Amino acid sequence: MLTAVVLLVMICVRVWNYRGQSAAQPFTGPLAAAALLLIAGAAGLPWADLGLGRPTSTSFSYAMTGVFALAVIYVVALLIPRIRRQLAQATPAPHPWRAALLDIPLATVTFEEVAFRAVLWAALAQNTGPPWATVVTAALFGLWHIPPHRERLPVVVGTVVFTALAGALLSILTQAGGSLLIPFAIHWSANAFGVLAVKAARGKGSARR
Repeated sequence: MLTAVVLLVMICVRVWNYRGQSAAQPFTGPLAAAALLLIAGAAGLPWADLGLGRPTSTSFSYAMTGVFALAVIYVVALLIPRIRRQLAQATPAPHPWRAALLDIPLATVTFEEVAFRAVLWAALAQNTGPPWATVVTAALFGLWHIPPHRERLPVVVGTVVFTALAGALLSILTQAGGSLLIPFAIHWSANAFGVLAVKAARGKGSARR
């Protein structure tokens, strides 16, 4: 029953992501995440099972290592001319710094991490065990990222597979480090650094022109 309720909330949020007002997304993401946590609390899921206990030195080290590794990857990517040109061709965010510091953590990362790595994972783990909870949430995380607009099949499949693998890795790291801080930091940095890398690549290209 808990899993069904959580999935229903997630479906409603996804529909709102596509159809709702974009300006409201930074507010609705945290509110929906709070609703999921209230549902989890009412169902008796312990905070520790949700990754919401006090972060430890291990969880901090996992989080910071992930952030640092992603920063290095993006810096190296910008130093490689071919990759920098590809980044420069990507659609830029209208307000990159606002997207990186506000929209991404609030509108995207907060809800997705609470939903996939905390509440849904814990609900499934109660019934099927941690390995299956990781597999199912990873698969659903991949499907969650199906592009909203019509894309070529290879693009859709590639997006789903890549994000499913990322979801599995984030779940594994969450359980290894015992804190939702880990996937939150890594998820945020992957998206935010990507937005800023596109801005940096386009800025360098414009300067040369």
